[in-house]
Amino acid sequence: MNVWPIIKLSWKNIWRNKVRSGVVIISVLLGTCAGVFMTAFMYGLSMGYVKIQLQNFTSHLQIHTKAFEQEEVPEAYIPDADSLMQELKQKDFVTALSARTVITGLAASSSSSFGVTITGIDPEIEKNVSLIHTHVIDGDYLEGDRRNLVLIGQKLAERLGLKIRSKMVLNFQDVNGNISAGAFRVSGIFKSPNSQFDEANVFIKAEDLNRLIGKPGAVHEIAILVDNFKMADQYKETLSDSPDLIVESWGDLSPSLRYTDATVGTTLYIVMVIILIALTFGIINTMLMAVLERQQELGMLMSVGVNKVRIFTMILFETFFLAIFGAPVGIFLAWVGISVLSETGVDVSAFSQGFEMYGLGTVIYPELQPDYYLNIGFLIILTTLIASLYPSFKALKLNPVEAIRKI
Repeated sequence: MNVWPIIKLSWKNIWRNKVRSGVVIISVLLGTCAGVFMTAFMYGLSMGYVKIQLQNFTSHLQIHTKAFEQEEVPEAYIPDADSLMQELKQKDFVTALSARTVITGLAASSSSSFGVTITGIDPEIEKNVSLIHTHVIDGDYLEGDRRNLVLIGQKLAERLGLKIRSKMVLNFQDVNGNISAGAFRVSGIFKSPNSQFDEANVFIKAEDLNRLIGKPGAVHEIAILVDNFKMADQYKETLSDSPDLIVESWGDLSPSLRYTDATVGTTLYIVMVIILIALTFGIINTMLMAVLERQQELGMLMSVGVNKVRIFTMILFETFFLAIFGAPVGIFLAWVGISVLSETGVDVSAFSQGFEMYGLGTVIYPELQPDYYLNIGFLIILTTLIASLYPSFKALKLNPVEAIRKI
């Protein structure tokens, strides 16, 4: 069958009724633009959540002793941590690392008390691994040479009634199992994207904490950043073969993060398919109306010898041409919007309380991998052709004699 005459006829047909064709093209354009943008927004939201968790709380890899994994007690520190740190620095894929002293204790003020995780850090080195220092909203980030400074979250400060330069007491066990306590002065207050983290964590200098637990230089945790966080599971196998140590990737530390990263691609296509289903019904309605309006014309074509296959093909090509006009423009407009907003972000601070509860940032940066644009374009063309099937079959059922008599 020579399809070229059918293609030319289909092209002329779509411009015979410019209003109807314009409605279909705009529908495809807007549906495509909205679908691609919502997909990028969902991807940016998911990846933003993963990155926030890794940069602020989890890091890419962590090393502990097996005893510390079973129970976070002060005496479960990493033996010869300095040598291990030097060994880790020689790895090509390691970009940054920080040694931490981590214990659980009780934070108390003159008005209340609350259980917290106390993390001893080297403030300058910790900046290379986490972004806690960027979330300080009042005071400073453990700066200066003064002893017993503490950095606390805004949520904990509100619970304990603390402010800058307020005094608080931290109670915990030392390496010998004895109850120890230290008076600290609030140096700074931070507010991270996770309000639950802010309430349950405080940071002090490692030298201050180690002095109080009775073990200078004690390291309970080594946090590591690598050049590609998706390769963390492969990298961890090469880090340490000590039977007393355990190396965990971010996926091991937070299975919810692993699940989010693994399912984000599927979720994006589900969102896009839902939008395309709505678009499909719009196209079916418009093309069906076009077929019903042209019953006389279609009946005349059938009566002069144009077979049903050619009629079917003509309707398919008409719908295809409309999609070809709308889909690329929609994808292009979405790409422009995504490119701009990927730099400036979408401010959702109006919903900050709910977002922070789930560890999400209040600025979403839409983004989309290049291959998604191609896949989405293919899905749109496929959806449009599927939407044209019912109107095409409806045209095939026309009786030429009856169709010609239609007014």
